[in-house]
Amino acid sequence: MKFALKSLAVAASAFVAVGAAQAASQTLAVGGTLSGTDTTGTTWNLHDLSGSGTLSFSSLLISALNTAAVKITEVSPATLNAPTSTTTSGAVKYISASAAAPITSLTGTFDGSTLTVEQVATAGGATQTTIKNGATSGPGSLVINNLNVDLTTKTVYADINGANGVGVQNHFALWTYTNLTGPTSFSVPSTATETPFTVTNTLTGLFASQASMDMFAKSLNLNSIGISALKSVNDPTKGGGAGFGSITSTISVIATPAVPEPSTYALMGLGLVGMSLVARRRAR
Repeated sequence: MKFALKSLAVAASAFVAVGAAQAASQTLAVGGTLSGTDTTGTTWNLHDLSGSGTLSFSSLLISALNTAAVKITEVSPATLNAPTSTTTSGAVKYISASAAAPITSLTGTFDGSTLTVEQVATAGGATQTTIKNGATSGPGSLVINNLNVDLTTKTVYADINGANGVGVQNHFALWTYTNLTGPTSFSVPSTATETPFTVTNTLTGLFASQASMDMFAKSLNLNSIGISALKSVNDPTKGGGAGFGSITSTISVIATPAVPEPSTYALMGLGLVGMSLVARRRAR
């Protein structure tokens, strides 16, 4: 999930918190705005959330897909990059594969000075289809859509739609990840000026639970040969511990300090005048 949180730090400013102990998770969606006041009394508007999360398939996964002659197609609005080559026998093989999906929302908590990101959601994905061959028992298909990375549980969820009785399952726990590189906490700007932020995070070592492995095997109708190839992908001792691959996320956000309305300035002026009059009376 390649995050380029251009303004995750800004997000920190925009997430409203009454206090550190009372901080609650809030969500900023694309096209939306969040407003909040930092510990200095400055009110910030967080807006223009954008970015993408890119799932890059590991070499072991590419090998398993080629073994079962799995065909990959993109699910909009995600975009698929999957170059192929043709063997001397005419078989088409994937060289590599990655799917980039746009960020749709960011969820986290703000304690008054720092935003801690908890979840990043994306839209779109990829469809895998199979036909009967040496690694399958018949046709199959699996749609993996709308990834949601939960940084608190180190789990990658997805909406899936599998053939062969698997059906539709929303927010399915697809993988856990082993490592995360890149910041997940962002500080509020010290100067009250419009501030864009860009941050990149990468998750590596995607591994599936037994339930997830069973779902893959059933949806794609894998036989013992296909299942064996899939198990190699999920073996942490193979392929440098890459598992199914990695997710790199790039997210951008802009934080803008709120400008008081003219009426606010007028009220402030009246307040200063009143204080001045009180001071004069006391002096007399």
